[in-house]
Amino acid sequence: MISVRSLAPEDLQGCIRLYRDVFNAEPWNDEWTEERVTEYLTDFTNMPRFKGIVAVQGDAIQGFIFGSVKKWWQGDEFFINEMCVRTDKQRSGIGTSLMQYLEQVMKEEDVRNLALLTDRGMSAEFFYKKYGFEEISRIMFLAKDVK
Repeated sequence: MISVRSLAPEDLQGCIRLYRDVFNAEPWNDEWTEERVTEYLTDFTNMPRFKGIVAVQGDAIQGFIFGSVKKWWQGDEFFINEMCVRTDKQRSGIGTSLMQYLEQVMKEEDVRNLALLTDRGMSAEFFYKKYGFEEISRIMFLAKDVK
């Protein structure tokens, strides 16, 4: 049985391993080390107004959402920095359970919007659109390599 709840400090190591395993595999093919993932996810946990949500089966993390609440002119907004579900558990309802739990918590906290960035054309794009996220055509994501 999967349970969804707020992140506890002892959950972080499971999230680190899960993130590394998922994003080093298809279709992402990243090259995360455990040390780098630890730094990456810990940076999020140290943000003001950080929220973490986990889906747990037994004592194994099956998925998570990390993000933080930010001020915005329309009201508070929760920015999803990362969402991850075990590869072999994707399309089993875990992502839906995480999103439903997140939405309920944000409503209770009077947070008006959810926002995120994701890769175009990947399964994540279709997942988020299925749950009502819309592309904002006036937004452009820019990056520059400085090395």
